[in-house]
Formats: sequence, C-alpha cells, structure tokens
Amino acid sequence: MTTFWKLTYRFILQPILMQFVQHQAKNKPNLEEALKGRNGIWERMDEALQNRDWNLPLLWLHTASAGEILQAEPIMRQFEKENVQLALSYSSVNAKRWLESGSTKLPDSVIWKDYLPIDSHLNALQILAKLQPDALIYVSYDLWPNLVWEARRRGVPQFLVSALVHQGSWRHSNLIGRSLFCTIYKAMQEIAAISAGDAQRISESYSKSTIKVVGDTRVDSVLSRRNSLNAPDLPETWSKANILIGGSIWPADLACLRAVLLDALEELSELRIILVPHEPTGEHISEIQEIFSRYPIHLWSQCQEEKFAKARVLIVDAIGILSSLYAKANVAFVGGAFTTGVHNIMEPAAFGLPTFFGPHFRNYATAIRLVEDKLAYSVGNTNELRSLIMPLLKDPIKAKELGLQARNLLEKEAGAAQKCVELVRPFLLNSKTP
Repeated sequence: MTTFWKLTYRFILQPILMQFVQHQAKNKPNLEEALKGRNGIWERMDEALQNRDWNLPLLWLHTASAGEILQAEPIMRQFEKENVQLALSYSSVNAKRWLESGSTKLPDSVIWKDYLPIDSHLNALQILAKLQPDALIYVSYDLWPNLVWEARRRGVPQFLVSALVHQGSWRHSNLIGRSLFCTIYKAMQEIAAISAGDAQRISESYSKSTIKVVGDTRVDSVLSRRNSLNAPDLPETWSKANILIGGSIWPADLACLRAVLLDALEELSELRIILVPHEPTGEHISEIQEIFSRYPIHLWSQCQEEKFAKARVLIVDAIGILSSLYAKANVAFVGGAFTTGVHNIMEPAAFGLPTFFGPHFRNYATAIRLVEDKLAYSVGNTNELRSLIMPLLKDPIKAKELGLQARNLLEKEAGAAQKCVELVRPFLLNSKTP
C-alpha cells in the first residue's frame, strides 16, 4: 500500500495540489507570500549550516504556523540544555511573521529556521541530505508525505507530538484518508496525542501505531510565557476599568460581537474594549473604526498617551502583543470559531479570564474541557453571546472566580513537553557522542 501511495502522490496528487495552490495564491496574498518566501531557501540553508557542529546531534522540528511554534518551544528549550543543535521549519507566512515580531525568542541552538520547501520528492531528498537530522519531530498535524516517506527510508527516527486529528477529519472519516495516513503514521517511531479521542482517531488509520496520550505541549509554553511576560503599562483610566478583550478576531467574529459590544459600551460606563484582529490589515482596522466611531478610539501604533487615556476602544494594529494584553483584561472573546476553528484559548485561561468563542471549537481539546466544565462558553449567534457575557461584565467578581477555575484546570495539565522529550531523547542522544 505504501508503494501505491508513493507513486500516486508523487506523480499525480502532489503536482495537481501544487497547481491548485499556485492558482489560489493569485487571490490569497498570504499564500502568495508564503510561496515567494521559499525562493532562495537552499542558499539560506547553506549559509545557516556553516554553524552546524557535526559532532553534536541535530533535532529538526517542523510546525505549521505560530500556534505550533508555541507547542515546539518548550521541547526546543529542554534539548538546548542537553547540547543538541536545533532546526525549525514552518509552512505558513503567519509563522514567519510571528518569529519576526519577536514574540518568541528561539534558543541560540537553533541554527536554521525557514519555510519547509514544497513537498516534492526531489526537495525531500535535498533537505534531508543537507540537514542530516538525527531525529525529526512533527508538531500537531502538518505531515508532508514525501518528507515522511523519504526520512523513513533513510532511517531517521520520526515523532508526531501534540498529535491532533479533528472529529470528522478526512484523515480518519473516509477510507482514502485512512489508507494514505496509515502509510504516514506507520513511519512514526512514537506518536504523542493530545487526548484519548485524538489517539483513537489515529489508531483508526493505523491500529499498530505506538500512541501515548500525553497532553498538549502548548500548555507548558503558555504557562512559561505567562510567568515571564512583562504586561504593558496602560493609562490609569484603563487600569481601573473593566476590560473585555477580543483576541485573534476575524470579520465573522466581529459580526457576532458588534451589537453586543456597542450595547455594553452604552450600558456600562466603566467598560473598555481591546480588539486584536488576527490579521491587522488596513481594511479590517478601518471596519472596526467605523463600527465604533461614536466612541473614542485609540490605535496601539499611535503611542499617544493622552488619547489612549480617553479612549473606550483600543484597536491593536500590531502582531505579537496579544498574550501580554490578556494580563490586563477581565473577560475574553477568542476568534476563529466562526470560521475554521477557535484560536489559542489557553492564553486567556492562563491569565484567569472566562472566555467566549464561536461554535467551531472541537479542534481544541482544552476548549472542549473548559466548555464541559462551564468555564468557557461557545456561542452560535449574537443573542447567545449577549445572554451569557453581559452578566459577567456586570459582575466582575463572578468573572474572576470563573477565570481562576479555568486557570487551575490549565495548570493541572502541564508536563506534556517533558513527556515528549523523554520519548525522543533515547533516539537522539544515542546518535552521537559529543
């Protein structure tokens, strides 16, 4: 079956997929930027590898986007202490922007970080020949077939950590998906799943997988970042206010939020609102400004303290500061769940905030647990949001109590990163003698 999928993917599916991606890029700037960002990748890699110490083992971690970099971070920091060199690849432009924003300072032992080349067989051969990793970790879900198959052929130990397979995903919901991913999971030395449900869905594709349920490494990353973050100073009028923050907001989230937020601003004089668009484009910023035009608005980039002090609405037109602003809020709404799936709800929970989001949250195990324990709220429309969030905005003490419970639940789930390190370490540190 592996031979069938190798031939089908390399000569039919991957070329078709590449043509589709190139066509889509004409109308999607982020996708176009990600494709162009891969130009010159081999020259950049050759330059970076001048810092390679061939007497030390190299651990390569691959991530999809910024969220997966957070999941990889505590693993990288642990191996940095163990005299291991590191390489980091990513798929999306959001990951590149996240790293450029300075939101994550990678360990000094990361000798190369860049886009993963397009998943052709030739590219897989070339990158493995150049990096010569002693082990390869895929974080969460972003598995590239040609790379996986070729790494297995070369005998590179491969691991899937913080493994996630959504309910209803084509990876397990149909015969074709299960058949393809059977060949991919088969190549993994170990799989560390976030939850028992994820482990079950993986085993439906490949029942012989070595799967351990260890939790989400992002918990360790979020808690570590929370403990080391320096929250920004806000004007006194904001420090004493009741603050609702909307993090990683998309237009679909704003459609649900707008009426509730306008009513809340009218009814609650002490309320202040922070809105952080997932993509702070000029168009999105202008839309938010128009919606709240009857109230004083301040843009984060303006740096005008007097105007900030008088504002009722803060719009964050920058990347990389959302997590620090959660420290200043009382209630959170996290975006994404009216489109593909909710974004990072761990950060507001880590700061002790009750959290709201849209209906598509089952991509996130922590969101499921918080909803089940009534420590977070999924809403399907404006009326549902209004009925649930207004009582908490009017009762900050109750909001704080719920938020503390959410924080305690999150803190109990720490430790997944160390468990993943223990899975990888025997294969990595035995590969070379420093």
